[in-house]
Amino acid sequence: MIACAQNEAFVTNAKQSSFSANKGPVVLKTRVKSSRIVPKAHQVTIEHEGTTTVLEVPEYTSILDAALDAGIDLPHDCKLGVCLTCPSKVVSGEVDQSDGTLEDSVTAQGYALTCMTFPRSDCTIMSITEDELVDAQFSGRS
Repeated sequence: MIACAQNEAFVTNAKQSSFSANKGPVVLKTRVKSSRIVPKAHQVTIEHEGTTTVLEVPEYTSILDAALDAGIDLPHDCKLGVCLTCPSKVVSGEVDQSDGTLEDSVTAQGYALTCMTFPRSDCTIMSITEDELVDAQFSGRS
């Protein structure tokens, strides 16, 4: 079993020996240092309602969660990438939105859902209207 706490991991091995047969397993703990536990963070510039804010966002934190934690009131609802109420456009930089529900052609145009968008480099995100994203996502469908 491995348990993590901050920058340390504890590996626990349970071992049965003839000396401890009646007392249960002997538990040995080994402390393992790891520098890979803390994810890399990127500067994310958020342009929303005429205000520009720069945040330091870890790679495995959604841009929406980081913005809400910083007190930026970005529109959102389900936080699962299905309601389309957290629309944005990636102005610059690289993001991962591979778990999102937008069509590939829509993400190729820079559209994103902040709840399912994770920074992979320093980037700039601009909030847009829900109508703009819905038009992009569903235009051309019958």
